Amino acid sequence: MRDLSLCLRPVEGGPLERLESHDPRFLTVADLVQRESYAEAADAIEALDGEGGYEVRLSAYYLFAALREDGLVRLPDVLEVLISLARAAAAEAAQGEGKDKSKPAVLLNKALTWLFQTLLSALKYHHGKKDAGWEAWTKGFSDGKRKDALRGIQTLQGALEGAAFRNGAQGLAGLGQWLKETQERAAAPAPAPEPAKPAAPAKGRGAKAAAPPPSFPRTTGPLQLRGSAHLLELCDKLKAFEVLVERGDFQKAALVSDDVLRTLEDFDPRRYLPELFSSFGALLNRHVGDMQEHWERKETMEWRTLSQFYQVDLGAFVGPSE
Repeated sequence: MRDLSLCLRPVEGGPLERLESHDPRFLTVADLVQRESYAEAADAIEALDGEGGYEVRLSAYYLFAALREDGLVRLPDVLEVLISLARAAAAEAAQGEGKDKSKPAVLLNKALTWLFQTLLSALKYHHGKKDAGWEAWTKGFSDGKRKDALRGIQTLQGALEGAAFRNGAQGLAGLGQWLKETQERAAAPAPAPEPAKPAAPAKGRGAKAAAPPPSFPRTTGPLQLRGSAHLLELCDKLKAFEVLVERGDFQKAALVSDDVLRTLEDFDPRRYLPELFSSFGALLNRHVGDMQEHWERKETMEWRTLSQFYQVDLGAFVGPSE
């Protein structure tokens, strides 16, 4: 079990080397996180701690690794750490002078935004799947632990006052709302079964034909997709652009917007939403030989006619379920 007190080194005092974001040691950890190698990232952070190196964003990576390994049962402990960090950052900002006085709060806000976005994305993904990952996340997460977590979220919200913590506070609010909603759904009584309907009388020759069976299941409602690390990075850049424009720092905003526009020009959804295409890719790979002969007939009238049908009515194109 990871020692979360490692994240409290700045609060406890003592000599520390604050790592810059361009420091190779910081970049090594960030690269491991991008590749979702969270255990290795946590090990590297522990090694940096032994050298006296610290950066608040590393704390976010470390706390997420601890949650991923031990599950939501550690969420109250994680929130206690974050409350201490938030209060320390607010106090440091209040005592500071000049343009750098808000830097601790800005860096913590980035860390919190990443942590809550990543955590909520992982929870929604496994909750939707109801897989072994969901069992691991919720093992030991009793009603008492959930209440402790919700109290911790409320306390942390109070510590994240001010515009500097806006994105982090929004991410925290989203996590709290999701925890409440999942608790309410789990506690809701199951609906009573409908009474059996009497069998319909047999239809005569003149009666209308039975309705055709439904077509393939259409996608409805909001989707829950787990984005890649590249998508999370893009979200951070979009938020950074908003903050810079609001601040009036248009030189930096122009640089960010140029990078985002280049990303959009070369946008590959497989890179940012791999889960969406995983089933498609697996089926295509399995049956490529069965489809090869049909691809070779794309110039025929039969293909063009079928293509028109596909574009105007997907449900009828697929046909009723068998």
